[in-house]
Amino acid sequence: MTGVPLHVAQAMVQHSTTTEHAERAECGAERSRRLAAETVLVDITETFGISFVPDLFAALQARPAYLEAAWELFRDDVDLDVLDARTRRIVALAITTNASGLYQIAALPHAFCLSAVGPRRCEAIVSTIRMVQTFDRYLSDRVPLHNTPATILSGTMTVLTSPALRRPI
Repeated sequence: MTGVPLHVAQAMVQHSTTTEHAERAECGAERSRRLAAETVLVDITETFGISFVPDLFAALQARPAYLEAAWELFRDDVDLDVLDARTRRIVALAITTNASGLYQIAALPHAFCLSAVGPRRCEAIVSTIRMVQTFDRYLSDRVPLHNTPATILSGTMTVLTSPALRRPI
C-alpha cells in the first residue's frame, strides 16, 4: 500500500478484520440455527416413523426456536407418545398439505376424525395449525396481517388453509 497514509492503511485493515469477524460470527450463528432445526426435524421424522417432514413443521425450519416450541406443544397436545406407529403416520399425513396448500385434515376431516386419530386429537391438530398460522403471520414481515387464509367449515370444525406456510423460505 504505497502512497497511502499509515493511519488510512491501519483503518482499512481494522475495518477488514472487523468485517471478517462479523461475517464469521454470522456464519456460525446461521450454522447453529440450521443444526438446531435439523435436530428437531430428525426428531419429528423419527417420532412419526416417516421419511419426510410434514409441511406444518417444514415451514418453520427457518425459526428453530419456534419450530422446537411448536413441535413440543404439538407432541404433548396430540399425545403422540401413546399412539401406535400406524396412527402416528396418519397424524403426519393430517398435517401435510395437498397441491393446493390445504392441510389433509381440512381436505378430509371426517376420514381423520373417524380413524384411530379420533375427534379429540383432530381438534388438537386443528388448534395447533391455527396457532402456528397466527404466530407465523405475526412474526412474518412477508405476509400482511390482513391477508387471512381461507376458512373451510366442516361440521363443527373450522380448518384454515396454509398460504403463509407454503411460501419458499
